[in-house]
Amino acid sequence: MKIWPFSTLKLRSKLLLVSVVLLVLPWFGIRYIQAIENLLQQEQAQSVATIARASSALVEQYPEILRQRELLRDKHGDSLKSQVTAITSPIQIDGYNDEWLAYSSLLKTFPTSNQLRPGQQLIDPQDISARYILAQHDRNLTLLLDVVDDEIVLRDSTRFQRHGGDAVILAVVDQQQRSHRYILSASAPGKINAYEYIGSYVDPVIVKAQPLIKAQWQMSPYGYRLELSLPSSMMPSSLALALIDVDLAGSETQVIGIGDVRDSQTFSQLFLPSPELTGLLSKMAKDGVRLWLLDRQYFKLASAGHGDVIVAEPKLRTWSDLFYQLFLTQPISDDESISHEQSVLSGQVVTAALNGHEASERRQTGEEGPLMLVASHPVYIDGQVVAAVVAEKNTNTILALQNQAVKTLLNTSLIMFSIVVVVLLGFASRLSLRIRRLNRDIAQAVNQEGRVAGDFLTSNEHDELGELRQNFGHLFKRLGLYNHYLEALASRLAHELRTPIAVIKTSLEHVEAFIEQGGQTYLERARSGSERINDIVARMSEASRLEQTVQNTEFILFDLRTLMLELSAAYQDIYPNVMFELQSTDNAVMINGSAELIVQMLDKLVSNAVDFHDEGSQISLKLESGTDFCHLRVRNWGKALPIAIETQLFQPMVSKRSSALDKSQPHLGLGLYIVKLVVDKHKGAVWAENWQHGVEFSVELPIVQA
Repeated sequence: MKIWPFSTLKLRSKLLLVSVVLLVLPWFGIRYIQAIENLLQQEQAQSVATIARASSALVEQYPEILRQRELLRDKHGDSLKSQVTAITSPIQIDGYNDEWLAYSSLLKTFPTSNQLRPGQQLIDPQDISARYILAQHDRNLTLLLDVVDDEIVLRDSTRFQRHGGDAVILAVVDQQQRSHRYILSASAPGKINAYEYIGSYVDPVIVKAQPLIKAQWQMSPYGYRLELSLPSSMMPSSLALALIDVDLAGSETQVIGIGDVRDSQTFSQLFLPSPELTGLLSKMAKDGVRLWLLDRQYFKLASAGHGDVIVAEPKLRTWSDLFYQLFLTQPISDDESISHEQSVLSGQVVTAALNGHEASERRQTGEEGPLMLVASHPVYIDGQVVAAVVAEKNTNTILALQNQAVKTLLNTSLIMFSIVVVVLLGFASRLSLRIRRLNRDIAQAVNQEGRVAGDFLTSNEHDELGELRQNFGHLFKRLGLYNHYLEALASRLAHELRTPIAVIKTSLEHVEAFIEQGGQTYLERARSGSERINDIVARMSEASRLEQTVQNTEFILFDLRTLMLELSAAYQDIYPNVMFELQSTDNAVMINGSAELIVQMLDKLVSNAVDFHDEGSQISLKLESGTDFCHLRVRNWGKALPIAIETQLFQPMVSKRSSALDKSQPHLGLGLYIVKLVVDKHKGAVWAENWQHGVEFSVELPIVQA
């Protein structure tokens, strides 16, 4: 069976394809490197957990800061609390939100109740609503207000008073626990001043301007924005905000806010990052490690460290880079966005640490982002969990090592593959040369007349191809001997014919000398010898003529059953001393073939069965019809076939007749050979087998369906 595409390839091409199997080795190597990568990630995860554990132990050496945080939290209980976000770069106070987009997820919303009528009226968010964010950079407090207002009323710039339009009230409690209230209103977009006042924020009494507060007011598509900053000298411990919404249509003024600027007890307590703890964590945040310290309210006490920033390089500088990109994952920069930070700090590892259990996890940043290793550890003060340290680090170092290992593996594999291909091609060329030489010697070993020409050259090579050449040498040697035998066959036959010729000659001489003294006996002997010579020549030429007849015979459609009925009657007449039994189907058995050849085949089988049957026994002829084939069986009662000759019966010049059967008839072993020729011509099969009382010959022939 041919297997595409190997059936049409030369030996060298096949070996080249086989060598491609070596490319599986780099794949196994890459799988091994990935397994090593997993082990390295486990080791790095343990390293990150160790950093979190060491940072926790370091923070525990400063219990006073943590106790102050706990006292502050317990003191204010259920009062408002505001988390101040630490930012790494300063905010330009210009009234625009471009620099705040990265922190947009931290924006918080104002309550919608009207402070002028507490508990009685909720304000429509389309009329007035706001979001805010508090941030700290270099100990300066920065505030962004993003306000939705359906009707903005600016202050009249020709009047001295600071009210009469939309305004923002900022109330703070300083470090000496003194309250200060400031009003900020705009007569036009741009920079605005803050004024401290006393009294009602609807009709305030201005005390003085506060130049330390920097503020900018800008319009937005849905209202306005206000940015302001307080210096470190004014850093409050708590604050409150109020938005005053005034409409021109004479409708009632509405006020929303964080806390109540009129009552310092309702101010929102500020939870600021601790500079001391931030500096402490900075000592541990090295080599791309990021650290956070969270209290039990999930507020950040401190944070330190920066992620890895990968400088982008040209992706496709060489063809090798294009090849390596099929196998390698390139390191990318860490995600330092607020949304990523929030997802880490709201994860299960933080919850576990605040519950007193250290934990770790692997996080995938996006679909193609870097793999991050996160670990957490609780911070204990007086046996109580007061905070948690969270550590994060990417696996870019491991990924770089993996990429370098993969490159080395691929380079080595390509070199080895090239060497193996060259060696295999050389071996295939050498093997192909030997095969072509063997093919040439085989073609030259036999000449056009069919004679073995000279000796077949052998070699001293001891592999399979060398053994094949040696076997061919032995084969041609035996063929030469056989040809020599065939060439000497004529002389042997002449020797065989001399005896009957001598009998004829001497008999004729005796006839001539003793014609009058009983010469009839010698005449019979001469007739018998000539008949034997004639039979020998006739039987030798019979097989040759039949082979040519079989090849040139045209097939027709005929009924084998009818032919068998006619032949069984004829055999009974030919062999009157033998009983024949015919078993046949009731239906016609149509085959496409030559009736004359089938008759000759049956003649040989029946003659053979008659010659070897026991006297007084019958010969059975049986015809069976199947779906695609019919079976014709000839069975006799007699001696069984020797086991050693069963496979040689249908070869020419094979005969096991004993001389006692019939000395007068020469047998050259061609009868069953003729049977095999006829069966092969009809694309059938023939075999012989012993049964309990004799031998049975079976012939299988294809039939034509009705």
